[in-house]
Amino acid sequence: MAVITAVAVPIVAVVGVVWAATRDLSRYQARLTEQVRKVTGRELAARVPLTVRLGSEPAMVAEGVTLSNAAWGSRPDLARVRRLTLFLDPFSLFLGEVKIGRILLEGADILVERNEVGDANLEMLPPPDGSGPHPGDNRSLRLRTVAAFPWISTVEIRDSVLTVSEGAGRPPAVVEIPNATLKSQAPNQTLQVDGRFGVAQGVPMDLTGTAGSFNGWMAGLPGNIDLQGGFGGGRISLKGSINAKGTSLQINSEGTDVSVLGPYIRLPVPSGGPYVMNTKASTQRNGFKVEVQTLKVGNSEAAGEALFRVDRKGTPTIVVNADIARLDAAELKAAPVVAALAAASQAPVQPPRLIPTMPFVASWLGRSALSVTVRLGEVVGLGAKMQNASVTLVSGETRFTFRAAATIGNGSAGVDLVYDPAGRLGQTTLTATANRVSLGEISTLLGLDLGLRDGVADLDLRLRGGGRTTRDALNSASGSIDVAMGKGFWPHSQLANWPPETQRLLGGTDAGVPFNCIAGRFEVSSGVANLRRLVVDTPRGVLVGGGYFHLRTEGWEFIVAPEARDNQNASLATPMRIKGGAGKQTASALDPNLSKLLVGGGTIPSLVAQVTQAGRQAGANACAVLAPRVEALRPGLRAQLPVPTSDVRQRASRPAAQTPGPQRNQQR
Repeated sequence: MAVITAVAVPIVAVVGVVWAATRDLSRYQARLTEQVRKVTGRELAARVPLTVRLGSEPAMVAEGVTLSNAAWGSRPDLARVRRLTLFLDPFSLFLGEVKIGRILLEGADILVERNEVGDANLEMLPPPDGSGPHPGDNRSLRLRTVAAFPWISTVEIRDSVLTVSEGAGRPPAVVEIPNATLKSQAPNQTLQVDGRFGVAQGVPMDLTGTAGSFNGWMAGLPGNIDLQGGFGGGRISLKGSINAKGTSLQINSEGTDVSVLGPYIRLPVPSGGPYVMNTKASTQRNGFKVEVQTLKVGNSEAAGEALFRVDRKGTPTIVVNADIARLDAAELKAAPVVAALAAASQAPVQPPRLIPTMPFVASWLGRSALSVTVRLGEVVGLGAKMQNASVTLVSGETRFTFRAAATIGNGSAGVDLVYDPAGRLGQTTLTATANRVSLGEISTLLGLDLGLRDGVADLDLRLRGGGRTTRDALNSASGSIDVAMGKGFWPHSQLANWPPETQRLLGGTDAGVPFNCIAGRFEVSSGVANLRRLVVDTPRGVLVGGGYFHLRTEGWEFIVAPEARDNQNASLATPMRIKGGAGKQTASALDPNLSKLLVGGGTIPSLVAQVTQAGRQAGANACAVLAPRVEALRPGLRAQLPVPTSDVRQRASRPAAQTPGPQRNQQR
C-alpha cells in the first residue's frame, strides 16, 4: 500500500499540473481583474497574459503587470511589475483548485505618494457599483477585517524600487530592493523580513527581523520594528515602534567608514573611521526629533539633535544643534565620488576658478525657517589648532544669515554673511576679519590655493553686492579688502614666468622666495578690485606697485617697481608688468620707462630706508605701516596703474541676465 501511495501521489500531482495548464486562464485572469476593480476601484492589467510554467514548482506567470494609480497621482500607475510569478500549491490541484502558495515580484516599480491635502494613493475605495464594501462605509481594502483575496503568506521581491513621495517641496525617498522575502501568516500578524535594501549610489543594508504588519504598513503605522544586519562592513540595528501614539525608533550603527551614511541622509559625509553612532528618532508634542546621542569617528566625537515642526503660521521649521567636542580633520577625507559623477569627470576639464559660481539656495526663504548652531571645542589636523569655534546659520522669512568665528593658533578669525532676497536680485553683505592667522589655514578652510601658505596674515574684508549667485554678487560688489602678512615664502612656481632679471634680484631657492612682509589694500567697485598700494619687503629688495583683479573674468594685471637693498643688484631693479587669469598662462615684461614716471621731482625717497624705519616699531608690520604712504613716496604710481578696458568694466557692473528667483511673501 505504501508503495502504491508513493507512486500515485507524483502521478496525481503531474496530472493536476497538466490539467491546470490546459485550462483557459483568460477567464481566471478576467475574474481576478474584475475582483480587484470591485474591491479597490483600480485597474489591474498585464501586457502578457497569464501562462503556466511547468517544472519542479508549477507557477502562473504574467509580464508587464500594472495597477492603476489614484486619479490625482503624478503618474498613471501605482505599481509596474516586469514579471509576476504566482507559485501554485500542488496539493490544491488535487481538488481542482488554483491556490497560490507564494508570489515573486521581479522588476517592480512602486510609487507611494500623498497629495497636498494628505491623501495617500494606498487608500483604495471600491466604485459605487462594486461588490466590495459600500462607499458609505468609507472603508478601504487595508481596513477590512476579512481579506478580499486569499492571503498569500510569502512574497519575494527581486530587483525592485519603492519610491515614497510626501508631496511637493520634499524630495522623494527611493529605496532599492535587490532581493527580499516577506512572510506573514495573516495581514494583521507580524511581518518577517529578510532582505537587502539600499538607496541610489549607497551601500545596501542586509536586514533580518520583524517589521510590524502588512495592515500597519498600509495604514502608515507599521507597529513594532526589530531589524538588524550588516551594513558597509559593519552592523546596524533598528528597534522601536511606529504606531498611533507616535514614533520611537533607536538606530545604532558601527563600521569602518562613516561615509556609507551619506547617501541615506543626503549629505556629503566625509570618509573616516572606524565609527560608532547611536541615534534616536521620536515624536515630540510639537514635532519630530532626531537625536544623535553618540557619534565617534576615529578620534572625533560629536553629539546633536534636529527638531522638525510646523509653526502656527504653517511654516515648516527646522532647528539643529550640534556639539563637536573634538574634530580631527586629518582623519577625514573627501566624500567618495559616486559613479555618476565619475562618468561626468571624463568631460573636458575646465580651468580651476578662484571664485565659485555656486548659486544661493534662496527658494525656501519665506517658505521654511532654518536654524543651525554648531559648537566645536577643538579642531586638529589643519596645521594650527582651532579652538572655541562656533557656526550659526539662520534663515527666516526675510533674510539668510551665516556667522562663524574661531580661535586659530595664536590668532582669530570670523565671517558674517547676510543675504536679503528682497528685490529682483537680492543683496549680499559679506564681512570677514582675521588676526594673525596662517594663510595655509585660511586656504584649507576656504578650499582655495592662495599659494602663500607659510605667511601669517591680518585680513579685513567688507563687500556688498547684488545677485543670486556668488559670482554675480561679486561682479557688482563694492567695498574694500585690507591684507597684511608677516614672514613667509613665495612659491617658486608662481614666479617662473617673471623676467629673469627680477628673479635674480629676488634670489630664493627651490622652496621659493622668502619675504619679510606683504601689505596692500583693494578698493572694490562694480566687481573690480583695484590694488592701489602694494608693498613687498624681501631680504634682497623692496617692491611697490598695484593693479586690478576682475571678479567676473578672473583676469588680473599689475605693475611692480622694485628697489634693491644693495648697489650690487641695483641694475636688476627694473619695473615690470605682469598679467594673467584663470586658465591663462602668466605673462610678464620689463618696462624701464616706468622708473621715471613713478617718481616726482627732487630727491627720490628710498623705499628700503622707509621699510627699515617702519620695522623698528615694536610689534608692527613694516609693510602695513608703509602702505598708506606709497603714493607720497611714488606720486606717479596711481596714474600708471593698469585698469580693465571700458567694455569689460561695463559688463561687470551689470549682473548677467537671469530668471528672477522666487520672492518671499510680503503679506503678514
